[in-house]
Amino acid sequence: MRIVFWTTVVLIVFTYFGYPLLMLGLLRFKRQRPIDKKRIEPDVSLVIPAYNEEKSIRDKLENVLALNYPAGKIKIIVVSDASSDRTDEIVERFRPRGVTLLRMERRNGKIAAYRRALPHLKGEIIVFSDATSILDREAIAQLVGNFNDPSVGCVGGLLRYVNPGKAMVGEGESQYWSYEKKIREYESRLSSLTSVSGTLYAVRKNLYPGDMKEDLADDFIVPSEVKKKGFRVVLEPEAVCIERAVHSTAEEMAKRIRITLQNIRGLLDRLEILNPFKYGVYSILVISHKLFRLLVPVFLMVLFVSNAVLAFGSKLFLVLLLLQALFYLTAVIGYFLNKKLKLKIVESVYYFCLSNLAILIGILRFFKGKKVVTWEPMR
Repeated sequence: MRIVFWTTVVLIVFTYFGYPLLMLGLLRFKRQRPIDKKRIEPDVSLVIPAYNEEKSIRDKLENVLALNYPAGKIKIIVVSDASSDRTDEIVERFRPRGVTLLRMERRNGKIAAYRRALPHLKGEIIVFSDATSILDREAIAQLVGNFNDPSVGCVGGLLRYVNPGKAMVGEGESQYWSYEKKIREYESRLSSLTSVSGTLYAVRKNLYPGDMKEDLADDFIVPSEVKKKGFRVVLEPEAVCIERAVHSTAEEMAKRIRITLQNIRGLLDRLEILNPFKYGVYSILVISHKLFRLLVPVFLMVLFVSNAVLAFGSKLFLVLLLLQALFYLTAVIGYFLNKKLKLKIVESVYYFCLSNLAILIGILRFFKGKKVVTWEPMR
């Protein structure tokens, strides 16, 4: 039982701390050559999926129309996933300014919306961005500049969260993405990104997997497909998009459960990418970043149960069990004192437990055969 306990400790510590240290170590011996990036202005298509986004779509379109990129070189396409509010009406008002509206007559989800847009694209670069994301004026130009390097097939933007309401779940999400940003920087320098932020990324049109299954997440499938075809997936930290952090625990749970289901199915759909004999370092990155993250709630349960068994005969393991209990109690306190208690350690513990609970629920739903195709706007 001691072996089980310490093995799960090592796996958890590696997933969150050992993995970035491993990449830092590997970067001392191996790294990709620098990107040959420069200002280029090819024709691009910006695709924006939208479902019932009447509160956001006007600001989004005003934002992208003001980007520092030649107006004649960018085609803006909004794909409405059978919106039932005023989204389509608002988008139509932008038609004289060059915005194209494509409407899905029934809800089919984001992947189907992207597939609908493919025949209408302009140029060889596709940029995808969510309806709620506000882009920096240079975001498109910064993304596209990386494609001057013929080895680059996909470029991820940098997501930043703002949390005006200071909700604890939002603060935890912001802290998580600060950590995730560093992970992605290391991955980009060492090999390729294992995933991109779906809020903003670009890909060469000829590399986009148009036959992608509708219950998968493009932010993992597209980078893995690009890597399989021998191209690089890189992070562009100057291509910034801003999102408001989720304020509701229920909404964050729903989002994390959806992401978990899509990630599990995505890994199963791309099992060959886990073969280090074929994909080398990149496979190790995917296993460490994607697979182990999904397994953390299982590790945590095994850790607690093995600790409880060992606590009967050891003061050391009794203390460790009490520390585990205190850790989870901190998360419970954070839940009930959401806006009253502003301690970063509590916010971090709360978000860690919330995320892993959502992953666990997602795993259980996967085994029940649950699939997620559509999405709901997060406010």
